[in-house]
Amino acid sequence: MVKKIDPKKIITIIDGKSADIETIDNIILMETVGVAMAIDKLRESLDKVESHLDDREFEKASHAGYQDVAYNFVYVQRTLAGLQTAAYQKEALISNIAQEANTSYEDVAPYVDHKMKSAVKKSVFPAKKDNAE
Repeated sequence: MVKKIDPKKIITIIDGKSADIETIDNIILMETVGVAMAIDKLRESLDKVESHLDDREFEKASHAGYQDVAYNFVYVQRTLAGLQTAAYQKEALISNIAQEANTSYEDVAPYVDHKMKSAVKKSVFPAKKDNAE
C-alpha cells in the first residue's frame, strides 16, 4: 500500500523550523560567495601565469604557478569544504523533517527548497534592458 503524503503536516513542521532553515540558507549563501571569491583569485593567478608564458618569462610563470596558483587552489578547496558542510546541514535538516513527518526525504525537500533563497537557480539569460528611455 502506498503511503499518502500529508503536505499540511510537512508545511507545519517546516514553519516551526523556519529559523533553522533561514540560518542554513544564509550559511549556504555566504559560503557560495566565498567560493566565488576564491575562484576569482584562482582565475587571476592563472591569468598571471598565462601572461608570463605569453611574454616568455618562464621562470616568473613557474614561480607564479607554484606560489599563487597553488595557494589559490587550496583557497578554493577550503571554501568548497565550507559549502559542502552547509549542504550536509541542509540535508540533515530535511532528513529530520522527513522523519518527523513520517515521510521520505524526497517528499520534504521541495518544500524546504521553496523556503530557501539559495535554492533559486541563477538565470542563464541576462536581464534585457528596456529601450523605452
